[in-house]
Amino acid sequence: MSPRRILPIEDFVVGQARATSALQRALETGPLFPSLVFHGPGGVGKLTAALHLSRALLCEAPGERPCGACRSCRHLGEHALLHPDVRLALPEKKSDFDREAGGADDSSRVGPQELQAEAIGNPVWSVLIDRLRQGIAFLQRRPSESRHRILIIDQAHRMEAASANALLKTLEEPPAHAVIILITSSWHALLPTIRSRCHAVPFQLVPRTEIVNYLVERREMQAEEAVLRAGLSGGRIGAALDLDLEEFRGRRGALLSVLDELASRGDAGLAVARAEALVQAGESIEGDLDILMSLLRDLLILGASPGDEARLIHVDIATVLRPLAARLAGRAGAVLGDLETTMESIQRKGNRQLLVENFLMGLLPEGAAPARDPART
Repeated sequence: MSPRRILPIEDFVVGQARATSALQRALETGPLFPSLVFHGPGGVGKLTAALHLSRALLCEAPGERPCGACRSCRHLGEHALLHPDVRLALPEKKSDFDREAGGADDSSRVGPQELQAEAIGNPVWSVLIDRLRQGIAFLQRRPSESRHRILIIDQAHRMEAASANALLKTLEEPPAHAVIILITSSWHALLPTIRSRCHAVPFQLVPRTEIVNYLVERREMQAEEAVLRAGLSGGRIGAALDLDLEEFRGRRGALLSVLDELASRGDAGLAVARAEALVQAGESIEGDLDILMSLLRDLLILGASPGDEARLIHVDIATVLRPLAARLAGRAGAVLGDLETTMESIQRKGNRQLLVENFLMGLLPEGAAPARDPART
């Protein structure tokens, strides 16, 4: 009997040829290492790859797998994790775990990507030892419907020390039917004893062109929108897909107005007022500064080569950016450097109000800005 064909993992995970080719070979020729660590930047497809690998291992189809139609495939998807032989553990709040233990929760019906996003948005949460003990006991039992039992631990670098130590023995001597997949954005934050017991599968940032091609060819987006999403994603396919374009365009329009009025008017008081509004707004100042960074990048390109739109991120507003680039008159590079310094200082917990004021003063026309205080940076 010829082996069943495994559908290419690269068809489901964008821009990760190195990682997917290694997994593909292991699936097709065996053996698959029982303990894996998918490591690399957030939002590049590690959880998607883990779910696809699980489907390929558990699919019941006699031909190509994962077929997407059998019971196993249908119960193991992006929108719900219902397969009895797969468990997902990730950082959570202790009170939520206790409520689930009391029978008041059914997180299996929540999409894995949604659970991951919630965990990432709550950095104080950790992977609880009680959850890990549940997962270890789950792996020890025989599979219910298939040949494997799979435990996926997302944000594995956020395991409590006791959780990580509890997992070590199972990593060292896993049951024959067990597959353990750790997912982390911080390889070196894992205990060395865990790293040494797992096979590392590295993921990387996705090239911009690959994200654009995926969005146009597979998601049927207009090229202009795909270029914008890819440019803002920072190489993270998840960020490109999750971007709320309507909200983003609203924030971008407000920030573009700030750039335009400060570059046109020599008013230090206006810079102070705009800094206060940005810092006190409900949106994340870091997010606003990221948008400003991408706008200044495009202004720098247009200032150096006014007709070069092919490399722009904000290609949809190129006609708006071109006159602003001319007004900055070659200062975009220096302003961009000031913004990088400002963002680094904010990350070091500097005074946001003063730092943003200082940066915005630098946008004023030459000769209009007061001397800036080095202590603010």
